[in-house]
Formats: sequence, C-alpha cells, structure tokens
Amino acid sequence: MYSYMFPIKVAFITFPFLAFLFTFPFVIYQYRKHGYINKFRILILYSFLLYLMVAYYLVILPLPKTRDVRSLQSPNTIYYQLLPFNFIFAFLRETEVSFLNPLTFKNILKERAFLQAAFNAILLTPLGVYLRYYFRKNLKETLLITFLVSLFFEITQLTALYGLYNAPYRVFDLDDLILNTFGGFIGYIIAPIFTFFLPKPNDLDKDINSEDIQVGYFRRLLAFYIDWFILGLIPFIKNDIFIEGIAVFIYFILIVYLTNGKTFGKSLLRIKIKGKNSKLSFKEVFIRYALLYYCIFGFNKLIFQVIEINKNEFFNYIIIAMIITVIINIIIFSHVVLCILKKDKLLFYEKISKTKNVAISPK
Repeated sequence: MYSYMFPIKVAFITFPFLAFLFTFPFVIYQYRKHGYINKFRILILYSFLLYLMVAYYLVILPLPKTRDVRSLQSPNTIYYQLLPFNFIFAFLRETEVSFLNPLTFKNILKERAFLQAAFNAILLTPLGVYLRYYFRKNLKETLLITFLVSLFFEITQLTALYGLYNAPYRVFDLDDLILNTFGGFIGYIIAPIFTFFLPKPNDLDKDINSEDIQVGYFRRLLAFYIDWFILGLIPFIKNDIFIEGIAVFIYFILIVYLTNGKTFGKSLLRIKIKGKNSKLSFKEVFIRYALLYYCIFGFNKLIFQVIEINKNEFFNYIIIAMIITVIINIIIFSHVVLCILKKDKLLFYEKISKTKNVAISPK
C-alpha cells in the first residue's frame, strides 16, 4: 500500500508548484478563446492536471537511491515483457483460488497478479472519462490517446527515465499497454455515469455575451506584468530613470495611441484602452499614462533613487519626502481597495483621462 500512497502524496505536494506554472498559459489561453475565466472549467482542468501527475508518479516512483541501477541487478536482467496477456498466466500460476469452490473467490482480491492487473486497468480509466466528457473525444480517439499515454509511460520506464539511470528499474510490459488502453475504454463507457450531474462543456459559455464582459483587475494586472516584462528587456532601463521615461512614452503612450489602445500584453489578453470615442485621442492616452507612470510610479522611483544616493546622510528634506511618499502610497492603495470593494472598475487616473479597459471579442 505504501508503494501506491507515496506517489500520490508526492503528487499533492508538488501540484501547487506545477499548477502555478500552468496558470499563466492557461489564463492567457482562456482569455483569448473565451474572453473570461470560467470557475468550473478551472476546477475541471486543474483536477485533470492533478490526475496526470498522480498517474505519472505512480509509474516512476519511488526512484532508486542510486543512478547506478545496473550494479543492483543480476547480469541477465530482462527489461521487457512482450508476451500478450501474460498477466493471466501469472495469475493462474500464483493463485490459490479454486474455481470449483466459490467460497475461495473472495481471495482473488489478495492475489498479487490480479491486483497488479487491476491497477494497470484503473490507472488510465479517469483519462477515458476526461477525454469523453470535457475534451469530447470519440471512442477511437480515446483509445488512441490512452494507448499513446501508456506507451509514453512504458518508454519512460524502458529508457530509465530517459538516461537518468544507467539501467531500467522497471519493466516495459506489453500487458500494461493492453490493460491501460482497456482502462481508457472503460472510462469512456462509464463517463456518463460520473458526469451525469455536471454541466455539459458546450453549455459552459452558453449564456455569456462577450460584449458584456467587464475587464477585471486580475486581467489588467496580468497584462501590466507582461508589458513591464517586455520593457525590462531593454538594456539599462532599470538603472536609468531617463531611459525608462523614454521607453514608457514610446510603449505606453505612442504605441497605444497608434494602435488605438493596445499594447502587447493587452492584445495577448484581448483587451484595449477605450476613450470617449471609437478612436483614442493622444490627449486621453497621455493623461492616462502620464498620471500612472510619470506621477505615481515615476515619483516613487525618483524618491527611492534620491534616498539611495543619500543613504549615508540623513537630511530633513529626505525624511519629509519619505513621509510624503508613504502617505501618498497609502492613499492610492486605499483608493484601489475601495474600488475593488465597490466593484468600481475605474481608478482615479482612468476617471480623469476618461478612458477604460474594454474586452476585445474573441474571434
């Protein structure tokens, strides 16, 4: 039992880290395809990710304690089993069940060969459920995908984790391919039973009107970080406030004006800036981003640079500037929190510039 519980435990421990890496491409894809994030879709896909991790860890864990696996094996070790349905013969050789005595049938649940075969069949049964329910695959596609996933598992074992160890520590077994694929078939057949009370994937976006979708703060923040990541690639921008000011003007003011409200980050997440009219004016863009980047971010950066330059000397004006900076940032933070609590999507610089973020309908 420990050999099964240990991989499952490791999967649950490592899941948050992989889920974090999965989140960004997932969110970007969802915004581009659907224009919003569906909570039920998140639950389905993250549960699918967790299931795949559990299945993979069950195949490869526990790992050998040394990379020199060959030294722990006999010279005649065979790393593959190519006889189909060998698990049946193994069961018949090892079983203590008497087919003439029905009272012994319950002992089948204790048989090693039976339990191993049952495990291999169950391993990819959930995959068949997911493929039919959410990914809407037909039976042939489900069998093919399940077989390929099983083949990936077996090749991983045969290649000793792709050369990480000097010899395989588990056997490439043809029966595993057969039983895993059969498990996917069973999952496909029983999928309606497990998903009867769940909404159909086709209906998840049925009542959503892309024109009515409001751009949330998370979507805006993600676009912001993507844009600043791109700007961060410019040499010396982090150390030169003058270069940063020019870059901000070109990227957030000039380009946004010329593209009618778009940056790379905003385009990636299908949002843009909209003014009073269909075409943004230069004045609207300039006021919006001058307030945000030059007045707020620029003021903070300037104060911090002054403090850094004079870090060994404490002048009264530096202390006053620090106090003023803290007060201003507290006021801005309070304003953002209040807007979130009131569900008011427009921040002060947007109200002053009369601009806002709007969603671009997915094609």
